[in-house]
Amino acid sequence: MLIKILGVALFFLFSLNVYVRDDLTDIESEKVKKVTSLTNNFLKAERSEALSGGAGTVDKIGKNAFSHHFKNLSFEQRQDFLIGNAFFRKIWVASPSSTTSSDGLGPLYNARACQSCHIKDGRGHLPKEEKPLSAVLKVGNYYNKILLPNKIYGKQIQFFAIPGLSSESNLNINYIESNFRKNILEELDLKYPSYQLNNLKYGELEKNTSLSMRISPQVIGVGLLEAIEDSDILAKQDINDEDNDGISGLARIVNDENGNKKIGRFGVRASTPNLFTQTGVAFMHDMGLSNSVGTDSYGDCTKKQSECFKFSTGINKKDLHEVNDEVMNKVVFYLSSLSPPKRRNVSEKDVLLGKKIFYESKCTSCHTPKYVTSKNAKHDFLKYQLIWPYTDLLLHDMGDELADKDVNGNITNKEWKTPPLWGLGYAKEVNSRAGFLHDGRARTILEAVMWHSGEAKESLAFLLSNYKDDLDKLEKFLKSL
Repeated sequence: MLIKILGVALFFLFSLNVYVRDDLTDIESEKVKKVTSLTNNFLKAERSEALSGGAGTVDKIGKNAFSHHFKNLSFEQRQDFLIGNAFFRKIWVASPSSTTSSDGLGPLYNARACQSCHIKDGRGHLPKEEKPLSAVLKVGNYYNKILLPNKIYGKQIQFFAIPGLSSESNLNINYIESNFRKNILEELDLKYPSYQLNNLKYGELEKNTSLSMRISPQVIGVGLLEAIEDSDILAKQDINDEDNDGISGLARIVNDENGNKKIGRFGVRASTPNLFTQTGVAFMHDMGLSNSVGTDSYGDCTKKQSECFKFSTGINKKDLHEVNDEVMNKVVFYLSSLSPPKRRNVSEKDVLLGKKIFYESKCTSCHTPKYVTSKNAKHDFLKYQLIWPYTDLLLHDMGDELADKDVNGNITNKEWKTPPLWGLGYAKEVNSRAGFLHDGRARTILEAVMWHSGEAKESLAFLLSNYKDDLDKLEKFLKSL
């Protein structure tokens, strides 16, 4: 009964646009409002601006910059972090196996370990000649803006399979020259990826099948994103663009692991509301490992793929699923504990000018710089922290150039969640091949900026009209994050 009452209350919260932080006193609310307001002083860095992840932010650089826990964890929490890290890096194998606690992989899969996709906890990249390992190709058909699984191939094309079974397809990516922005910046060399699926094992895709390449996102700071209050996200929502600024962000409402309606926060289209659900979905669809969220021990196999069901699962008498909740919770704690690295050069003159350009171009309309996390957050190190993720976690129409298309080339989706920008400057230090944007097409941060369109059209027009000769300053600011 209590759950039903809470569900009704949440429905009215979404419907009536009432945004109340019930975790704060009136005095605290005013303090939070003041500290999270946008600055107009670009002569110096703001207080605590370098501490992207709050008080526990780590000061680490280099290839492992994304793989450190918050420095304010207790001894016991540090132990849990290490255990979770071990599960995150664990290599899974096909069943049956002598290592029964590590079997159940597949039958079809895209990775054998979480770390294989999220390379050193950072961004993935598009493949060259190798099979995709830190990128997935989503397939399906859109209905009311929801991508439904393909009847034959499921939710994504699986490029790997366990011994005795063939993968679903091979992939070639061709890069096609684009004239987008060429009339403004001749030196730009924008290319967009075109996907060619070869040797589709179970038959050709229908022409209206949508294809969407998505590289693995970095996983730093995700515990803090989960700790942002619902009301702070909903307050940014402007579905009908009532303020006429061209920005109409939408909070996506999805089901959690218990079937309750929640705000989507994770995935490139905000398809999952919390880290437990996101982890469960990834285990099942990317590795074919069943769990209490994704319960199918055959993963993304469909009824049309009868060969899949001839293989053993990793389910034993002790557990109902191949990945039990104890493992899931340890992985979730690990993810929750990963700190964004401390920012660099926040007081440098060119960085401050780049910040001014970012703000004046109204990039902050979607990339909300800062929040104070909930006092009701799951863990003490996440509570009541001033954080700087630069995201509103809302869906935005990003224009035709970044849109998903079907096999015939028709646009199927143009809405993407605003990605957090913290750690952006470390991306290529962590993974030298890291790409930018949801599909990894952008080789540089500036290329990613130039691909923006749709709701970002006016911001880009202002940027190029007023700061065309200072784009290097904007890039320095973004690299400082």
